[in-house]
Amino acid sequence: MDKPDVSELSDIFFEAAETERKLPAAIRKQKMSSWPDYVQSWSAYGYGDFKPGLPKATPTQIDSYEMALALGIEMMDEDDRKIVWAVAHSAAFRERGPQWYKLAKIRGYSDGRVIKRKYQDALIRCWYKIQAQSDDILADYF
Repeated sequence: MDKPDVSELSDIFFEAAETERKLPAAIRKQKMSSWPDYVQSWSAYGYGDFKPGLPKATPTQIDSYEMALALGIEMMDEDDRKIVWAVAHSAAFRERGPQWYKLAKIRGYSDGRVIKRKYQDALIRCWYKIQAQSDDILADYF
């Protein structure tokens, strides 16, 4: 595979955020010994709405997730990494993309365009660092 361009880098991190949500939780929740609440009626059968969970991550998705983690750690500084992963997680499983205004509010900015610009700048810096690497070093990633 060739070196990715900036939009492909964005897609790599978006896919990695979705894969991270598909992975099992790091801490297992303990089962409680109480009986669940249920409706006391003859028509109560199937009263709850069924909410399907996320499908499990495939081995290919996990490999690309590990590649995205390694790229983030080795090719970005801490601030860029935080912004990229925050944007990727806010865009995970959303049709409309990242929630720029909410991210700006969390980071203390007044406008979502600031976060969008910082995100694009972080991806461009990462792209330049990738371009500066030799092909044999990048063989582990791509």
